[in-house]
Amino acid sequence: MRRLIMCGTLAGAVGFLAVVSAAGPVDGKWAAHVIRPAPATPQDLIITLATDQGGKVTGSVAVQGGMESTIDWGFVKGDLVVFKVKMPFNDQVVPFIYIGSVQGTSIAFGRRPEDLTLGRLVEFSANRSQ
Repeated sequence: MRRLIMCGTLAGAVGFLAVVSAAGPVDGKWAAHVIRPAPATPQDLIITLATDQGGKVTGSVAVQGGMESTIDWGFVKGDLVVFKVKMPFNDQVVPFIYIGSVQGTSIAFGRRPEDLTLGRLVEFSANRSQ
């Protein structure tokens, strides 16, 4: 009986650890090629995302040949991910809001400056990178 209890406890602990350490659908690195409105040139991004059990998103957005910005806040709910990050824009750094929908091995994103008077929505896809 004691052995049966030990095995049950061990199995429960292993199951708990698997749930705690399981990566969410957005966790990992995502590569994107963003076509921006003229006169801006295209932008290549590496978006690194991690989620906790409560759905909080952390990570960063790195612009190829430019800066890497830490995510200020974010959350994930089902296949929806939303986060805020400060990015270069017109010779300044401004907050951008990213909203994405996970679609298999890609995320369909829309982003725009938090201040709606500064820019418009840009849509792009990011693909999971290895």
